[in-house]
Amino acid sequence: MTHLTLVPAGAGAGKTHHIKETLADWVVGGEIAASRILAVTFTEAAASEMRDRIRGALMARGRIGDALEIDRAYIGTIHALGQRLLTEHAFAGGRSPESRLLTEPERDLLIRLEMGRCEALKPLMVDLARFGYAWDPQTGMSAEEKFRAKLLQTVDLIRGLGERGGSPDILNSALAELTDGYGECEADGSALTDALRRAVQSLLDAFPHNLANQFQGNASAVKDFSGNHKDLRRALEPGVLEGDWKLWQKLRNLRQSKRGSQTPEGYDDRAAAVVAAADFLPRHPWPLADARAHLTAIVTGAQEVLAAYQAAKREAGLIDYADMICDAERLLRTRPEILEALLSEVDCVIIDEFQDTNPVQFALLWRIAQSAKRVLIVGDTKQSIMGFQGADPRLSEALERQNPEAASPLTGNWRSDPRLMHMVNAISTGLFKEAYVPLEPERPETGETFAEILRIPEGRRSKKSRPEEHVAARIADIIAEAGPVVERDSDPKAPTFRPVEPRDIAILAPTHSMAARYAAALKRQGVSVRISETGWLDSPAVMAARNALAFAVDPTDRHAALALLTLGPSSMPLQQAMSLLADGELES
Repeated sequence: MTHLTLVPAGAGAGKTHHIKETLADWVVGGEIAASRILAVTFTEAAASEMRDRIRGALMARGRIGDALEIDRAYIGTIHALGQRLLTEHAFAGGRSPESRLLTEPERDLLIRLEMGRCEALKPLMVDLARFGYAWDPQTGMSAEEKFRAKLLQTVDLIRGLGERGGSPDILNSALAELTDGYGECEADGSALTDALRRAVQSLLDAFPHNLANQFQGNASAVKDFSGNHKDLRRALEPGVLEGDWKLWQKLRNLRQSKRGSQTPEGYDDRAAAVVAAADFLPRHPWPLADARAHLTAIVTGAQEVLAAYQAAKREAGLIDYADMICDAERLLRTRPEILEALLSEVDCVIIDEFQDTNPVQFALLWRIAQSAKRVLIVGDTKQSIMGFQGADPRLSEALERQNPEAASPLTGNWRSDPRLMHMVNAISTGLFKEAYVPLEPERPETGETFAEILRIPEGRRSKKSRPEEHVAARIADIIAEAGPVVERDSDPKAPTFRPVEPRDIAILAPTHSMAARYAAALKRQGVSVRISETGWLDSPAVMAARNALAFAVDPTDRHAALALLTLGPSSMPLQQAMSLLADGELES
């Protein structure tokens, strides 16, 4: 019978310390062998740190032999575990033991090729604007790029469901939820559309000209009435009100008389009639029909693209990161002798950051864990950060509910100054209500500044304020002042201090481009910076050269030919390159 321990642990609660001490206790007590530990986390850095700290804990107890045996234990990422299983049991899984890992650009290109062939996506691709895809001036992404990103996200979410991802039940349940969430609709959408068109026509018949000219000196009124007039005229263009739901929303917010900007007599009544007609938007049946069509096409299309992409990979002996999980889970589920062979080498299973598992990762890990002798699972649902990859913290919540007797939460915080912890507790209680368990600060107060706010009146989006320059200058001052920071490995009850260094400082930014601006500003201040950037091998020029060489060696390599044509030197739109492929003229 499995001995299961679930450890909900907030930030700074000492979960890594708890893991290493628990494992050391088990080894010293003879319950497990150091070489028979299976420990899984989600990053290579975390896996390396866990290995070092377990080894250190054993050495501190004088177990030198066991500390050396740790190198024989399996402590790594979940993807590395999947790859190990697929490599060791390649023939059972129907794979080549030498499968090559796809690079991200190769994966993107393969999926784009399948998108171009996918029939289910064509209703969307012929009219992207109708379904909300438009050029984004902030990111520079085109409508096509945003659509492709949405499809890739859907593909990843479907893959996260494992084999169930190909089931039509996914679409049926999603459509049912969409319809329930939308609410009741009127039966006749044409009547609602005609009513709004008549109200708009009435307003423009009475006031055919832009009212903005009457409010010179009132910038807000000029902007609002100019925008309203443009929207009203567009509403009368043929077919626009039948599908432009953003325009309906704008018409729900027409400006009327305000203090200091009184409209001419009769305008407000007609504008109110337009607003009243547009206010039927939430009950209009056609936006729901569009949403259902979009959902149907994107889910069905993602399933078709994924099936074709999988077939192309298998034929070429390729593998990607999702395969490492999906195929390993299928292998353990369908071949019990392989699961038994794995468990024969394992005394205990440790799973860190459990809240970041998606359904298929959960299935893989839980299939191993529920058959192991001892299991220690650590996580915190409020620290889930992998939602973009389909991570679902409800999985770990459900596991806790089903095994309440196994829960052993850590409620202390060993990382932060008590004043900071009190602030975090107050904010988190407001955010999570009764779901939040306050963490008790275990460190003494440092007496140093624990929080500082840089207030930039113009706001971080202002080009004039350039907040990254202010932040970089303040960081440079902090480093120059050599202010004290707590040494990480010092005794929490009697911390030691040292001067701050650049490696002690982290900047969190909402986008990669913003992080790059902060990095550039710090470099101008002479501060050392570490930031993830595209490597030389992934640069467009080198990728083009690699594909040119591949094509020179094998002129039948269509992937290399397409990549070369779309990357440059004289780059060609993908659609044009695909047309050449379809016409059999790609090689020329």
